[in-house]
Amino acid sequence: MRPPQPQVRRGRAEPVQTPGGQSRSEPGKTDDPALRETAELIREREQLLHAIETRPTIDMALGVLMAGFTCQQEDAWEILVEVSQHSNVKLREVAEVLTRGASGQPIPADLKNHLAAAVKARRGGHGRGSSG
Repeated sequence: MRPPQPQVRRGRAEPVQTPGGQSRSEPGKTDDPALRETAELIREREQLLHAIETRPTIDMALGVLMAGFTCQQEDAWEILVEVSQHSNVKLREVAEVLTRGASGQPIPADLKNHLAAAVKARRGGHGRGSSG
């Protein structure tokens, strides 16, 4: 005779018993340090995987800026960051627009304006916090 199989319920999640005997119903919310650390490591892994996926686009955008504005990589990075921050657009999205722009697709006017201002700021005072 086979032992009874556990019943699987579908639908609303039931509270889960943690190893310490506590029940929790919200995923990710726990007093168990090991579970919190595991959840944090999973989040960190996902962020790193995302960074690996988007890095080539960012590197290409840096190359576009370096070639187009005859600047060093550090300056190109600062320009990219400044455009992202001032336009309130994620850096990887700005990088995507710039790389598409290098292949002939139009760059939105607001990003063009932020790009022009960032380049001018880098050439004029070579960055933030410098005084004439």
